[in-house]
Amino acid sequence: MPMLLAVLTALPWATFGYETWHLVDVAQVVCPAPTSSNPDAPAFPEYNLGINYTSAMDVSAPHIVTFIRSSQQPVTVVFKIEDSTGAVVVPETTVDLQALSSTVPDSCSCTSPTIPPEVQGTYGQNYGRQCQAWDNPNCDEWWGNVSVGGWCCRPWCYASVDCPDAYSSSLLPGQFFSYAACNTYSPVSPCTWEEVREQNDPCKCRNSGSVFSDDMKAKFDLTYGSTCGSWDVQNCAQNYRPDQVDTWCCASWCYVDKECPSAIQSLNAGMEGILFWSENVCEDDAALVAQCPYKPQPNVSADDTSCDCLNITMPASIIESLGLNVSDYADYGQQCGPHDAWNCEVFYPNAQHDMWCCTSWCWVDPTCPTSRASTVWPGRFWSSERCDLVPDVISGCKYNLDACACRGQLPSGSLPDSFAANYGSSCSDWDSTNCYQVWGSDPDSGWNTSSDHEWCCDSWCYVNLECPIAKKSWLGIGYYFSYETCDDPPATYNESADTCDATRRLGESKAGRQLSGRRRGGSFSSSRRSFFSSSPRRRSPSATATTPRRRSSSAPSFWSPRRRAPISPRRRDVRRRAPPPPVPTPLSTRRRTTSMDGNVYTAGSGVPYGYNSRPMLMNNYGGTMPYQTPYGYSGYNAYPPNNNANVAMYAAGGFVVGAGAMYAYNSMYGDAYNYDSFNRRRFYDFRNPDYCIVNAQGSRYGDFMECQQCFHLYGPSYCPSARSCRTAAGCRYTTRESFNRDDLAATGFIPKDFVPPLKVTFTQIWGDDIDPDPITGICPPTTRSQAELIATFNKTMSFKPDLLLGSDETSS
Repeated sequence: MPMLLAVLTALPWATFGYETWHLVDVAQVVCPAPTSSNPDAPAFPEYNLGINYTSAMDVSAPHIVTFIRSSQQPVTVVFKIEDSTGAVVVPETTVDLQALSSTVPDSCSCTSPTIPPEVQGTYGQNYGRQCQAWDNPNCDEWWGNVSVGGWCCRPWCYASVDCPDAYSSSLLPGQFFSYAACNTYSPVSPCTWEEVREQNDPCKCRNSGSVFSDDMKAKFDLTYGSTCGSWDVQNCAQNYRPDQVDTWCCASWCYVDKECPSAIQSLNAGMEGILFWSENVCEDDAALVAQCPYKPQPNVSADDTSCDCLNITMPASIIESLGLNVSDYADYGQQCGPHDAWNCEVFYPNAQHDMWCCTSWCWVDPTCPTSRASTVWPGRFWSSERCDLVPDVISGCKYNLDACACRGQLPSGSLPDSFAANYGSSCSDWDSTNCYQVWGSDPDSGWNTSSDHEWCCDSWCYVNLECPIAKKSWLGIGYYFSYETCDDPPATYNESADTCDATRRLGESKAGRQLSGRRRGGSFSSSRRSFFSSSPRRRSPSATATTPRRRSSSAPSFWSPRRRAPISPRRRDVRRRAPPPPVPTPLSTRRRTTSMDGNVYTAGSGVPYGYNSRPMLMNNYGGTMPYQTPYGYSGYNAYPPNNNANVAMYAAGGFVVGAGAMYAYNSMYGDAYNYDSFNRRRFYDFRNPDYCIVNAQGSRYGDFMECQQCFHLYGPSYCPSARSCRTAAGCRYTTRESFNRDDLAATGFIPKDFVPPLKVTFTQIWGDDIDPDPITGICPPTTRSQAELIATFNKTMSFKPDLLLGSDETSS
């Protein structure tokens, strides 16, 4: 059992199934801390699991700790919970999670009691006397339509007390009811209550166009966000500020109710607290997200020197290890330049090469707001903040010649009648005739602000939106053009005559060529790379530049977690969701003063809590009644395979990720590996590992694995990013197997009484399913021979969610 998943999140009984499961790294508790003789190795951090509050939490309601595990064997866990100030939330607790089984003892059977007349009047004379789905006909009337689900269709009866899930009845004092006694009977199928439950699901995609602000209606169609889709992939940079865009622009998402635990409030002005969206309810296009061109662009002041080029050189050993000539690449990243434009596939062999290979960048300080961690030179950072694109290199980028190629004739009706239908369709000096007559009086043409009108004689054409150097058309028709795509004819503009005279300009290329040498990859000087800062011949008039796209194409080797809206500390005492409507109670005897197992617990200032209704309990356990245990409740197969959950890899105390550090540290610094040359050295620092989820069928299906290794083994399409798992709300994870659930009934606390994030510290975890052996089990190698044996058998460092922790909101 390599991982333990633990849940500590608000889970109102009406929105079951969407709690956040916090990944517990069993290896970091069970395995000895790795050591290193490398003097540069940082200290291995103390391990903990962090739990932050989300907008879906009702922080004023009691919560309890829950463990979710794939193992059916006994597991012992020793843990404690503190808040960010060190206050004790849950004192050190040892819990022996018991073995789980679906076996029902032979003595568990229906008792067929006599039904009192007052009960018969509402439920019928045979209610519960034998196995039947008694709640199916009137489940919503008896229990409330927000609590219905598959449990309505399950058979049950009044049964003997030795049934494993026997609970005392509120209708018939002294009697017990059980579903286990009827486990040989099939549920009603199809179960129509599942459809009702789905309609009431707060995470169901909503068409929210009716509440759009006027500004949103001007930018978006009214169906925007109504279903799962990558709604922002085309226009994210135009519709949002540079510091707002990120890889979420390429993710699939939709609008949901604010009660959805993974809901995030809208970035659109005036929509705060009104519109909420979630990507966890939608499946992403893994390849699209991995190659997403959008990155956050914080506003960097002109006097901020952190983004200035550091003028440092990459070690020759790295260049040589790539098979490149050191003298040719000695200046790699030293100053601004398109350093990857000619050998991008060498520096990034596992990436999908595109226009980002031809953009300019340099090495910068990690404090630069737009810096990105390098995968080529671990520990260094790069940025394009102070770098301009080199037009000649962009227009001739061999990794995407189509982006800046002429797009052909515009659709009919796009151009004014005074222009030829084929205007701008191919490389030509389209403005060489009567240039002043056409553009001199146009206030948007830039004629009066341009000191030199040589552009009248330059060749150009309309290009695709994806071309980074393209400019918006003066005509305001939504199309883009480029001069750099084309070679110029041998002509000079005659201001007085408003003509282009056939005089070859100094340094001009051969006349008549419509595809320049730049379109075939730029200019070279012997074997050395060289590039232009700009062409001296380019005197095109100013136009509205597409600046949001100037730095949007960057290597898919790093992306930042989505900006999520934090909860205001001043409003943690406000209930985050409306309470569910009261459940109809035909009989006053059904009103409980104790929980389902007859116990009452208190949290905070004596606030009572406990499961006080059958739907509330069953909905948390996949539609079945759990078994009573010494520590609370346990449910076998509470979550079947292919269940969608939010899984968080989050740590308190300043470290980005709360799982996988053991593996990352050991393979980067540990003495089991040769730090300088061993082939399993990682790209990312162990404190900031870059994990993906393996979606390829096989033994590692569902594992978390370092992205570069996952790309190498399976390709980007089978390796969706797990970056958003490092947020408090977690990421969407589809379970590959069934999970069991254990509620620790006596661990109640009220979140608003504590300051987040909460820190869960694990002292010990052990069980029959936990094998610490480096070769056969979960621990990384500690010796060189073990590392070599693992490499021989291609044992990839990865981990699968097997144990999780969380907290459930209970009723009070």
